[in-house]
Formats: sequence, C-alpha cells, structure tokens
Amino acid sequence: MNTSYAQKAFALAAGLATKPRDLWPYLRYLPPWSPRPVDCELPWFSFGAIRYLEEYLRPNHRVFEFGSSGSTLFFARRTAEVRSVENDPTWHQLIIGLLRDRQFTNATCEWHPLADDTLGTFQRSPFSQRLLAAEWDVIVIDCHLGFNAAPFGVLRPAAFHLALSRVAPGGLIVLDDSWMFPELLSARPGWEVMNFSGPGPCRYGITSTAIFRRMPWDRVHAA
Repeated sequence: MNTSYAQKAFALAAGLATKPRDLWPYLRYLPPWSPRPVDCELPWFSFGAIRYLEEYLRPNHRVFEFGSSGSTLFFARRTAEVRSVENDPTWHQLIIGLLRDRQFTNATCEWHPLADDTLGTFQRSPFSQRLLAAEWDVIVIDCHLGFNAAPFGVLRPAAFHLALSRVAPGGLIVLDDSWMFPELLSARPGWEVMNFSGPGPCRYGITSTAIFRRMPWDRVHAA
C-alpha cells in the first residue's frame, strides 16, 4: 500500500495479530526463500481472498482474467476454462511457457497491446472485447493500471464496470489492490462486497483484494 515503511510494518504486525492463520503462509512464502507467486501457482492476492476462492471454485467454472499471473495457473488447476488477456509481451511469453510446461490445456493467455491514449480506445480494444464473448463464473481484474489519470489510472475501474454485465448469477468479480479504488467498494443492488485485507504470498507488507459476488436471481428478486 502507498504508505511509509513504518506504517507498512505496523499494518503488517496488526494484520498478523488479527489474522494469526496468515502467519505460517506469510513466513512460508517470504521473498528471500520463496519463488515468485507465478512459480508457486498462487495469485498475488491477500491470503483471505485466496482461501475464499479455494472454497468457492468448482471444476465446471469458467474464468476470465484481465492480466495474467500466478492466478492463471491457480485457476487452471481448479476450473474448466481460463482465458487471460495480457498487454505485456514478456509476461505473456512467460505465462504461455508455464502453461505449456505444466500441461494446462484448459487455459489460454492472449497478448493484446494497449495504447495509452483514451479510455474509448481501451473499451473498443481486443483486450477488453474478449470479455464480452461469453458469461463467466469469475472475472479477475489485476491488469496494467494504464492511462496517467491520478492517482492510479483508469484501466482497472473501466474493466470493473465492463465485468459487471458479464458475470453469471452467483459469480464473482475479483479486484486486486482494491485499496487503490475505494470508490468501487460501495454497496450496489444485487451484489455482495467482501474486502480481504492482509498479507499475501511473496510480499513483505499487506494488500487488499475485493471480491464482489453477484447474487443469484432468486435472492435478488426476494430482496
């Protein structure tokens, strides 16, 4: 998070004190002796969000990712289909190599460059349009921030608003680094919002990952 080292250390200590179950995985995946999250097949999310996803995911689920990472391998091992779009060509090559080496035939990672000019260009680009081809059980927003609008860019909020219409009833939107976008965490009809703050794999400090669950139709109509 965007704070001083002292504030980060205090937040980490407080997070581990209130969530002692995070202590062992935090120590296990500390950077000095742990490989990258992508090598561990772990998302770079908070541990609370990872645990929630481990309980939620089913073998028939379909996942779309804005941005590829260890989460691509994490979802590929647990679901029927993963489709990721990536704008970084080096990272794209790394992910498709790992998918090939580990023989994940149910996951694809597509490279689609992004031009940092206008939000309209992003919304019309293959990077975002690939989302609209289907309805998804999980949509992950963990991509390049993009466009130099203060303070954290406009790409992830734009991807979030596109995702709202493409999640299946009962499905999830996962927004990583949710501390950057507090305006997206407000309550909205038909959605349950859970913000998991705490340590995560292969990092020294804490982070926050928000999970938005679209209510099943019967709950929405009964509300």
